[in-house]
Amino acid sequence: MSGWVVVDVETSGMTPAVDRVLSVAAVVMGDDGEVVEEFATLLNPGVDPGPVHVHGLTPALLAGKPRFSDVAAELGRVLDGRTVVAHNAAFDASFLAAEARRAGLAPPLERFVCTLDFAGRLHLSTADLKLSTLAAHFGVHQRAAHDAHDDALVLAGVFAGLLEVAAAKDVRPSVRELDAMVAHPETGYLVSTVWAEALAAPRLWRPAGRLKRGGGLVQGMEVVFTQDVDRDPEEIVSLVVDAGLYVADRISSRTSLAVCDAPGAVRGRTAFARKKGLELVPYARFEEMLTDVAPGRPVAGAQAVDSAQEALF
Repeated sequence: MSGWVVVDVETSGMTPAVDRVLSVAAVVMGDDGEVVEEFATLLNPGVDPGPVHVHGLTPALLAGKPRFSDVAAELGRVLDGRTVVAHNAAFDASFLAAEARRAGLAPPLERFVCTLDFAGRLHLSTADLKLSTLAAHFGVHQRAAHDAHDDALVLAGVFAGLLEVAAAKDVRPSVRELDAMVAHPETGYLVSTVWAEALAAPRLWRPAGRLKRGGGLVQGMEVVFTQDVDRDPEEIVSLVVDAGLYVADRISSRTSLAVCDAPGAVRGRTAFARKKGLELVPYARFEEMLTDVAPGRPVAGAQAVDSAQEALF
């Protein structure tokens, strides 16, 4: 059985807890990177399909189509034992898990790889990491954006290209296990338990300001990981918290430094951090710095993460 299956979903909105899957496609890749099996279907969500101008899936088109529960067994067969590959994979995984819960079923996937994160670790010379941009970079023809079946086929080609680059650079994709994820009680989005705990950790030290060039870490500093890192941030995120530093999902006025292995990148958090004048610290160097963190100034009591920082929890 092939180990990879590329998945894409089109949805009625952006919130898994309340919005629904309108179409789902799964493309199984053989060991040689070629497509060996395809599964694709429209779904009747039983609700308004949302932004028709984006996905083109009208109520009339979806009327009479199967419900998720009708196709769950076949989808589960295609995904069984395979690692799901998706672009911004937490989105697709969260929606599939939410649909399964509504149907009283177990999620149809066990583990997944995010090509958005994977591509970031390969330091590609692209302006951004959108699927269309990566498709152009690897010479993969895209016929219909926001069509689940075509997007899955395109991503299969992109993933094959990413694997070739990764093999040359000796980089392996990070695999997320669904059993190690937790769903936000309101949005339904999945995030790893390790990352969720790090984001929600109490803030015991007063903000320590920005890292100065050539300076060291101080308890109370806030760290943001860019997508342009050589290793999985989850490998050391618990060490960051144990050292008295804070982890954030976004750059703000409280951010002290950004971890980045491609300081010249022109996209995403790396470009924004550089624009804000933050120090960009290589992953390996940051890991070394964690062994010597200066004491900070304690607060009177543990401070909860405020709403501006609560990206997920």
